[in-house]
Amino acid sequence: MSSSSDSSEVPTEAFGPNRTSSKVRCNTSFLSIVEKTKLGLRKFMLDDLIAFKLYNNLNQFQVGDHDKVLKNDLGGIFNLEFSIDGKLLVSACEGKQVLLFDASNQKLISKVENAHRNCVNCVRFLNDKHFATCSDDTSIKIWDIRKVQSCIQTLHGHSNWVKNIEWSEKDNVMVTSAFDGSIYAWNLKTPNESNMMYDKVFLMNGLMRMKLTEDGSKMVISTTNGFMIIIHDLNLLTLATDLRSFRPSLYRLMQISDQCFPVATIYNSLFSPSRRRNRIEFIEDFPNEAEVISSLQIHPHGWCAVSRNMNAEDDEEWTSVHDIQNREPKDYENAFTYINEEAPEEVDPEGEANSRPTDLWMGYISLEDYNSHDRDFNELSQPLYENRQLPAMGILNTGLIGTNSSFDTYFRQHPEQHNKIIRNLPRLTHFIKEKNVAKGFIKELCFSSDGRVICSPYDMGVRLLAFNEKCQELSMCVPDNPQQLKTVVEMNNYHRDVVVSCKFSPVHYQLVTGCLGSEIKWYQPIL
Repeated sequence: MSSSSDSSEVPTEAFGPNRTSSKVRCNTSFLSIVEKTKLGLRKFMLDDLIAFKLYNNLNQFQVGDHDKVLKNDLGGIFNLEFSIDGKLLVSACEGKQVLLFDASNQKLISKVENAHRNCVNCVRFLNDKHFATCSDDTSIKIWDIRKVQSCIQTLHGHSNWVKNIEWSEKDNVMVTSAFDGSIYAWNLKTPNESNMMYDKVFLMNGLMRMKLTEDGSKMVISTTNGFMIIIHDLNLLTLATDLRSFRPSLYRLMQISDQCFPVATIYNSLFSPSRRRNRIEFIEDFPNEAEVISSLQIHPHGWCAVSRNMNAEDDEEWTSVHDIQNREPKDYENAFTYINEEAPEEVDPEGEANSRPTDLWMGYISLEDYNSHDRDFNELSQPLYENRQLPAMGILNTGLIGTNSSFDTYFRQHPEQHNKIIRNLPRLTHFIKEKNVAKGFIKELCFSSDGRVICSPYDMGVRLLAFNEKCQELSMCVPDNPQQLKTVVEMNNYHRDVVVSCKFSPVHYQLVTGCLGSEIKWYQPIL
């Protein structure tokens, strides 16, 4: 079999309104490929060609009176989620509703009015019978698909809009994040909801999204400050203790400003490649001057993260793919900088007690951080894991950049950390510019179940994006330098309003998309 690719995009009017697809020429028919596969005569690159043909021919199909069933009072379709077996689809709606569909015939099974007191943001299946939803009303609700008209549990803990739900199979806990900057881990095995066990496992300013890898070994966090965080070798049980009082945004400020803050450099050990649990790494390399990283998804094999961001001027929107896999320890050997600073003058201990933090510090941290920082350290019952013994940091008698007796003690014990700033490894692999429409609304991306394709909302339609023109798996086409994602299919004007959500089935070659105009569209390969 021989084949050649043509990177030019070919309009195919027969498939619907404004549909554009890439074209691959092949001397072997698709039926011939299927027959050879049945006989075990599979050749190298055959899987790539089959995958390309399936995704290249993905298109909307009619679902009877489905559109008439959906009312305009749904508002935006903010999130879509298939059940683990792919048989059900659940949608989260701006109008407070939750909808359940039979994915095999696309029929609406159930509609839950007023599922929350405000818009529903996210849906997540926890197992084959239960799913969770979260809302701007700050609550999380647990539902049983067998009696969906009333939830079985309502969970409270967050103090702001809840935007994210993850399930850790490894720890058997639900993990949520909200715009209050907190990440909670919930033990759903507790007998009753009044005694529901939960832990605040992480807190930071500017938290936007949180995702776990499929195996639960990593947590990835996107922020409103133009960087992402990877927590390698994730241990939810000790995360709160290990990272207590660590301020990621402050450390990032130190990296940008090239000024050493003792209150930040004492956490250098959190970045150490020899660290055995909850190791921190920042991602900063974006194709643009990223500011708000609003959407985040993890590759099904945990190889990379795809995100969507806005710049500070709010006039550009980009999709980026970053490698999140473990790197060799030698890659980190030179990932630091020593800042040359003049030795600070000795400070009178009595005068130091009355000194204020610097303006740079006070302009960056919140009042809650300011009031709680000393309390956080005083509440520690044991030293931070692998951080040795960090100094107790009373903010009111600690200058951010100046000297302090407790810092002096720490840096005398660990002189190699003095004036040392950890630098971030380049991890960007792919990128593409998006249309900047429907400002203020988050557009949720998704991976296909095999990880070959990314579906990205594109105005009133979507684009299917691949890592290269052959639609290969990422492991087969890792670039030496960041490359632009390749458009497999571009479908424009398929919705009556801007698309803000999409989801691939975990089992079938099936895709759904939702828009701000109360519409849900279904797609499958049309060969």
